[in-house]
Formats: sequence, structure tokens, C-alpha cells
Amino acid sequence: MKRPGLWKQAVLCCFALIFAPNAHAVEYSVSGFGTVGGAISDNSTTMQRFINDKGTFSRDSLLGVQLDAKFNEKWSATTQVIVAPRVDEDTGVAPQLKWTLLSYRPSNDWLIRVGRLSLGGLLNQQNMDVGVSYDMARLPNEVYLLSSSYDFDGISLAKTWNASQFDITLDGSFGFQKRDLRSYGNGSQTQRYYSADVSGGALVLTVSDLDRTMYRLGWDMMYVKPVAAGGFLSKYTFTQLPGGLYTLGMPQYTSGAFFHSFFLGGRFPVGDFMVSSECTAVIPENVEPAPPSISAYVSLSYKWNKWTPYLTYAQMWTSGMDTWRKVQGATPIPQLGITQAAIDDAASLMAVYEQNSWMLGTSYAISPKQKLKAEAMLTHVGERSAMFDGPIAHENVMVYSLSYNFSF
Repeated sequence: MKRPGLWKQAVLCCFALIFAPNAHAVEYSVSGFGTVGGAISDNSTTMQRFINDKGTFSRDSLLGVQLDAKFNEKWSATTQVIVAPRVDEDTGVAPQLKWTLLSYRPSNDWLIRVGRLSLGGLLNQQNMDVGVSYDMARLPNEVYLLSSSYDFDGISLAKTWNASQFDITLDGSFGFQKRDLRSYGNGSQTQRYYSADVSGGALVLTVSDLDRTMYRLGWDMMYVKPVAAGGFLSKYTFTQLPGGLYTLGMPQYTSGAFFHSFFLGGRFPVGDFMVSSECTAVIPENVEPAPPSISAYVSLSYKWNKWTPYLTYAQMWTSGMDTWRKVQGATPIPQLGITQAAIDDAASLMAVYEQNSWMLGTSYAISPKQKLKAEAMLTHVGERSAMFDGPIAHENVMVYSLSYNFSF
């Protein structure tokens, strides 16, 4: 990700290591993790940037390393770097600085963190890159599509209350980031990345026990300001033509926009089964190409010796289909530069999703730090899904995935 201050947080931790009290007594630990994962679909239209009928290792594969330093009972620092597919173009890999923060715990029930951290309220927000920490081959993209959007350089303040059976934690955070946003033009058949300055804050309430139960409720607000002079496309306009036809008019732009995200999730055992479910709602303010969306999934898994088979259903709904249909129905006027390709590009800029997925898979624990995973996923696309690079509609797409996940 293109961030001018990419290494500022690493420098912060280095200074902490050098100047911390009793630096000679610092306790260090190094850990690593990774995934080697392949995926192939039965459709030539690419989904999730990489998956199509040619197969890919780019969607899920990554390698990460984490350095932890404990200065004393109150101060500690963490730096995590992963090597994964680039987030500012569709080819190549690059190192990405994920976690780099300084932590201060003045008492058992307070925690202050400063640096690069994640503000979102998803259940696996903190560990989503560590594939060995969960059993699904891939976290449902209907819900986790925007998960990387919640990495910020900022500050977090958390308060924990210890009840008789549960710990209750309220985490408030605020930060900034430089983010690369991606769009794909169905008419021109090209992807485009553009940078934006993002500021935001979050409140996340977590209730968990000492076993496997966790409930989480969260709200995140972000202000996104594109670096480009034009800003965001905020509204489509149309020009009436004779005979009841119409074409695209001059679009309206805004310098920036607010996005609100709401999270609700939980996982809990039911007998020998484990149930996980999450729901998110993303509500933009005055950005017509990014209409409000709701997504959710429910997953049921069963642990049998070293095997953990699971069945997951996920769905994503988006309003704004009427606007998308109207843009699609515009009449080309080539002499005015309004070609069919331009109309298709304008329509595909809309982040609308009408799809659902069934995922049947299993993990096999070779050891506590090694897992093999296999999954078959059936995705049904309705009228339109921006998760695909192309004009796919009213089709079923099968995706087969196999991965080796490890930590050390």
C-alpha cells in the first residue's frame, strides 16, 4: 500500500527498544505464519481480483513475521510484516507493514496502544492473516470484503470489566491512513487504482469467556478524501433525448464522503458443534456509486479428531440497483464521447452486490501449528456483483480451494 509514512511506526518501536527503561531486560519473541493456497473456478470471469478458471496462488498465499518486545509489566511493542500480493496493482507481491504499535497497560483493566492497528469490529479482524487460527479455507468475502480498510495509524484506548463468567471490553480508537482504492471498468476491461486520505474512528464492544465464546458489536466511521483533484463521483446525471430515450449527463463530484459501518457477530459452542455468524452494514453519505449494503454469514462446524468440517452460507444485499439499471440503459452518443464502453464503465463503478455463497469444506490439523484446508464454494450472482471483474449476471460459479497454513 502506498503510504508515505510506511516505516514511521517501525522507527517508533525501534526508539522504544533503545530508550525504554531497563532496556537491558527486554524480553523478545519472534513468530511467523503463512499460507500457501491455490484456488480455481469454473468461470473465466475473475472474482476477488485473482480467481478464475486459470487458477491462482495469489488470492490466499502470504508469509508473515512478527516481533514482540516486552519491556516490563506495563510496556510492550509489536511489529508485524507480511509479504503478500500488492494492494496497489494486480500483479506482483510486496512487503506490507501491518501491526506496528507501542502498548501501555497501566493496570489490568486498561490498555493504550499507539501505532498501526486495526479498528474494525469483525470477529477475525485481528487474526485474519493467520490462516492456522481458524478452520474456514477463506473467511467469507461477502462480510470480509472491506476488512483491510480498517488498518489505521492512530491510537486505541480499551477498558475491560471482569464479570464472573465473561470479560467485557470496550475499545475506542481513532486514526489515519493513505489507502489505495480499486475499480474495474467492464467497458474498457481495465482496473484502476487511486489513492485516498482516510481518517476514522471506531467503538467496539467485545464479550468473551475463557473458552470459545465471543460476541462483538461495533461501529466505525470513516471520512474518505481522494487525492485526485476531482474527488468522488457523488451523483449520476442524465440528459433526456427524443423518443423517451436518455443518455449520461455531466457527473457531479464531491471532495470527500463519510462512510459508516456497523458490525454484529458471535461464535459459540452448541454441544459438539461451533456456530459462527457475523453481519455488517455499510452506509455511505451522499455517494451514489457506493449505495448502502448489508452482508451476513452463518457457519456451522464440527470437530472430529483432527478434522473440522464446516458448512457456511453468506449473502450480500445492496440498494441502488435502480440507479445501476438506469446507467446501464443510457443511450450511446459516440459523437459526444458517450460510447457503450463508457456507459459500461460508468455502471461498473457502482459498488453493487447481489450474490450469495455456499461453502462446504474441512480443515485437518497436522499439528497445533499446521493445518490443511479444502473447500468447494458455490456462488450465485444475481443481476450484478462488483466482486467480479466483468458483466457476469444470473450465473453460478464454483470455486475450489486447497491450502496449507502454518505458524512458527
